[in-house]
Amino acid sequence: MKIPVLSIVIFIVYSNLILFGQIPKFELHKIGDADGQLLGQSSLTDIDHDGDFDWIVGSSGRSVWWFEYQAPDKWVKHLIGEDNLTDRGGVAFDVDGDGEIDQVSGGTWYRNLGSGENFERFENKAVFAYDNITGDLNGDGKPDLVAMSEQEGLFWYEIRPGKSHKKWKETKIGDGVAGGIFPHSIADIDNDGDNDILRSNVWYENTKGDGSDWLPHRTISFVESTGKFANSSRVWMIDMDGDGYVDIVQAESNNPSGKIAWHENKDGRGINWFTHKIDYSTDQDLHSLCVADFDNDGDPDVFSGGGPITGDLHKRLFIWENLDGKGEEWKRHEILTDKECHDAIAADVDGDGDTDICFKPWKGTTSYYLRNMLIESSK
Repeated sequence: MKIPVLSIVIFIVYSNLILFGQIPKFELHKIGDADGQLLGQSSLTDIDHDGDFDWIVGSSGRSVWWFEYQAPDKWVKHLIGEDNLTDRGGVAFDVDGDGEIDQVSGGTWYRNLGSGENFERFENKAVFAYDNITGDLNGDGKPDLVAMSEQEGLFWYEIRPGKSHKKWKETKIGDGVAGGIFPHSIADIDNDGDNDILRSNVWYENTKGDGSDWLPHRTISFVESTGKFANSSRVWMIDMDGDGYVDIVQAESNNPSGKIAWHENKDGRGINWFTHKIDYSTDQDLHSLCVADFDNDGDPDVFSGGGPITGDLHKRLFIWENLDGKGEEWKRHEILTDKECHDAIAADVDGDGDTDICFKPWKGTTSYYLRNMLIESSK
């Protein structure tokens, strides 16, 4: 019996829709070992201009490396520099506008002299950082550095053209906490055309639009507010429900049983927020947060995993699937067990059309690559 061609086409399309609507399997690969523990400064970026993403990681107060992606199980280790003046914080971006990706590690930055072959070390006088991120805070279209120290506070640094090798101009935003701006907390929260910044339990309004004056709004209450690691979290700014307003995804870090939720920006001005539960019973120290469409169904899912002070006997890595596309219904998927996860980064590392994850421990030496097998399983 002959099957009509149209029926075959419909079956293939339907099968692909089913496949792309499910959280895929992930394949674990070792990236490589760093020479020292207390690993921070996570970034994924294309340092060597070959079209795929490379992995950056650094040891607190010591060295920074980049691992060149060549294949899922082949990463080549390169030294960026030594004697970094930072705690966990580090971020990769083009500091001096020459088209090359540089590395900023708290009070130090390493200039990429070309495709990651050699780097030149400078001191920028920024604070010894728990978190580093980058964004445009003065509206000039160029990236600035944001650095937070638990002791010294939250600052942003303007990198003036032609003076990147000298001390960067410092502006204080507010007080510091033990982690609360990484990995993505710069966005236009009040919808007035300039970038504001979130710091865990408070967001700072960029009142003049040029980063010179900041007004704190204490309108967010979710994470643990007392104890040694009060107000510690990982945060991500995104329009979760498609209403045109910037919402917040937040995971409790430095907490043995962290909760994870997203906060809806109800009025579009950052004054009225409504908290939507994602998962309140993880038994994990959620010291990572990635928001991405891991199943290629057109809506954002959420990833996190067990950090160093996890309460569970096993450290677990999860993806929460956005079932209804609006952030109202979530399904938890455990994708890996017994690997410590600290400040993971998600991106399409191998360029195959799905989102992968790179991660490392805080107390350990080995970084890992979780390869998303969605595209491969559809072939």
